[in-house]
Amino acid sequence: MVDAFKNNFLVFPALAIAALLYFALPVREQKSAFFLFDSHEARLVECRLLSAPVKVGTKKKSYMAKASVLGAIGKRGFASSAFGEAIFFLPLELCEIYQPGKLYSAWRGQKVDFLLDKGGRVLFEVEEGSSGDSFNVRSIVSCGYECSFWGSVQKFRALCRLHFTRLMYAWGGAGGLLLALLTGSRAYLEEESAAAFRLAGLSHILALSGMHLSLFGSLAFAIGKKSFGKKAAPFFELFAALAFVWFAGRSPSLFRALLCSAAAILFGLLRVPVKSALNLLALVFIVHVSIFPDEMFELSFMLSYGALAGILAFNEFVSKPLLAALPSGAGKSLGQSIGAQAMTFPICARFFGSVAPGAIVSSAIVAPLVLLFVYAGLAAIILSLLFPSFAPFCGGLLKAFYAAIKGAVLFFARIPCLKI
Repeated sequence: MVDAFKNNFLVFPALAIAALLYFALPVREQKSAFFLFDSHEARLVECRLLSAPVKVGTKKKSYMAKASVLGAIGKRGFASSAFGEAIFFLPLELCEIYQPGKLYSAWRGQKVDFLLDKGGRVLFEVEEGSSGDSFNVRSIVSCGYECSFWGSVQKFRALCRLHFTRLMYAWGGAGGLLLALLTGSRAYLEEESAAAFRLAGLSHILALSGMHLSLFGSLAFAIGKKSFGKKAAPFFELFAALAFVWFAGRSPSLFRALLCSAAAILFGLLRVPVKSALNLLALVFIVHVSIFPDEMFELSFMLSYGALAGILAFNEFVSKPLLAALPSGAGKSLGQSIGAQAMTFPICARFFGSVAPGAIVSSAIVAPLVLLFVYAGLAAIILSLLFPSFAPFCGGLLKAFYAAIKGAVLFFARIPCLKI
């Protein structure tokens, strides 16, 4: 008991901080956009995008982007500086100009420069009556990136994501799933598959998380170790983790995974033994909420920390009887799924009003398949870039793999959800 307390001494402070932030202390909320005139009179709003636009709504007929406002012009011609953040809702035709298979062909031959992604500086024409919290966009007056080193880096990232999207589009449903797993974009994820993942209790698999980050980190570590030796390998791993977060975009779950990876690498370089992974997670939690306290109330944050905490806290207790009755791989996977579901069950019940009873088994089966799919997808991407003629062949193999995953998810989605 004493050893358990010594190994996990940060768990109790982390729980105390969580209790205070969730139930007692007010957390600073995002400031609404503020102008020198009434925001309802704004006609033009200049802003810097904080995220790439994502589809929203039940029928997904518009896009939403979070941005930091910089200035505005009112309907009477008055100009105003501005600060704060706001949500902008954009019609499809403004966001799908470059996206293949959508409105891309309708704009071919016309000069457009609306590469909307994180870091872009945009001047929106907004509809009258919008508030300081959200604006309905009518058109885009201008869009570009700052003439600086960081602005060039952000534009390069946006172009990389665009060309990657076009490659994934050529691979159909398999490319849509791979795009969601590697960039967080669900623009090409089949609606039937997305609904099935949700009904089967597998939405967390589509979220960018530690599974994806550790995959890139492990590959980079192996390459660095073989090429430059064991001492240089951790730096390759850290660089790969940072590069993946930079390309995919920071989210609460991905930032948690990055902090865990960076802390483990740092402790390894300093030769500080990590006796408890749960203690490391508690440290990461404290650092995370110190930097971004408002993210505590996002669903991805709760599910990410809750699932990993459940695995680390209950895995050994749950896995022992399972390993005795099942093959080692199946027992370990099922034990991790039980631990994750035990901690995330109340969160899902609170936010969704229902839980998927088959989530424990479905997660244990589908998660390893998805991990293998990502490995196969990375190999296919590298092979296609080096030898473009192999792209159709790689796409065919991935489509067959995707069909197997989709079939499994659709099977578990048929299990009725329990209403809470």
